[in-house]
Amino acid sequence: MKRYKTGFVLGKFCPLHKGHMFLIDTALSHVEQLYIVVDNIMDDVIAVDNRIQWVKNEYPEAIVLTQPHPLPQDPSETPYFWSIWKETLCTLLPESIDIVFASETYGERLAKELNAEFFMVDSERYHVPISATSIRADIVRNWDYLSDSAKADLMTTICVFGPESTGKSTLAKQLAEYFGAPYVDEYAETVIRSKKGNISFEDMELIVRGHHENIQSAMATFPPILFIDTDAIISKIWSNELFGKESPIIEDYITQQDFTHYLLLDVDLPWQADLHRYSPNNRKDFFTRCKRELDSRGKNYSVVNGIGEQRRQNAITLVKQLIKQI
Repeated sequence: MKRYKTGFVLGKFCPLHKGHMFLIDTALSHVEQLYIVVDNIMDDVIAVDNRIQWVKNEYPEAIVLTQPHPLPQDPSETPYFWSIWKETLCTLLPESIDIVFASETYGERLAKELNAEFFMVDSERYHVPISATSIRADIVRNWDYLSDSAKADLMTTICVFGPESTGKSTLAKQLAEYFGAPYVDEYAETVIRSKKGNISFEDMELIVRGHHENIQSAMATFPPILFIDTDAIISKIWSNELFGKESPIIEDYITQQDFTHYLLLDVDLPWQADLHRYSPNNRKDFFTRCKRELDSRGKNYSVVNGIGEQRRQNAITLVKQLIKQI
């Protein structure tokens, strides 16, 4: 039987990381019911709704709350600091608290205000040597410390996109190698080669479904950066180009694919014949349709041009600017 009926944890969880999770796991091991209050901070770099959802995803057995408006963050801000927090928390919490868990010294005073015991957890960061400040300073280097829920939201997904014979597959692999990141191959080429170039309208569903499944599998590993070679929008354009129609299923997959950014490749490279290429004389029009689709859907994108190494360097520069920082 657990020693305490009710416990309490307060935190910003900006972002939610394994140090926070060690604190919460420790609390859960001692109490029957844990209340977690996610601090509602004004102008925070991560919205409170996101932080609440991360905690709820990881700890469905806890009751997760937030105060209705931002409160002072340090006693130096006002002589009424502790009385403000006490009144707010006593109003917010549905029952009295037996014990407060924290990794910071403020926890002892907070416990006193709530007439509760205090339990200090890993104040020296021996168990999990990380802080939210360190993660925000370099999210990629410290990625493995993040909770899976935070990783899913903070992952940078880059779709390499555009007409045929613009170097999409080559560039996706080059970027993945440069950034040490995974990438998802274009699935259409696999299907087209298996059909020896003779694809049907029905194959478009196979292409978009297979590609989406590969994307989802890659995203489920929660890499900090993921490159994707084309998406369902391209399948839509090609379906209309080759067959004059599109399957409704393609639009369903388009709505499910929400990437951080698109790299729209210009048609400044010469067209090269291949089994999976069909339209050597229509690339400028295809590029226009690609751009129109991205614009109409409100997608974030950048046009990438340049020949050879210049194209690669242009793309690398763009991606460096796109990697999510906190």
